[in-house]
Amino acid sequence: MNKSEALEEWEKAIHVLDALVVQAYYRVLSFVSFHLGIDASFKAAQHLAETKRGGKVYWVVEHAGIARWDDVEVFPNIKIALWLFGSKIRQKNTVIARRGWWALYLLDVQVKRLAKVFGTWRD
Repeated sequence: MNKSEALEEWEKAIHVLDALVVQAYYRVLSFVSFHLGIDASFKAAQHLAETKRGGKVYWVVEHAGIARWDDVEVFPNIKIALWLFGSKIRQKNTVIARRGWWALYLLDVQVKRLAKVFGTWRD
């Protein structure tokens, strides 16, 4: 078994997610998807938050596969907030999206409402 086969799913997601943080910052519609599950992506985001990009990663509605990563440092002194979402059942794809872009205003409000219903929203 070579080294890449020995990596856990979340460890594979670290390099992908790290590269896509910059892409999400630049994309016009801010959506970027990749073929790793939401749980692995969440754990990779936590690792990047602790080691390289900073910020705070937390579930907004965990059983629905919706998380946030606030205060992500894209470049020195340039920070953004990201949504991470994907299926908790299929675990085959994760979407990250920059918070606050026009395409997310509606999503932002709806997820906030859902999280308030479940009592998991943080201001």
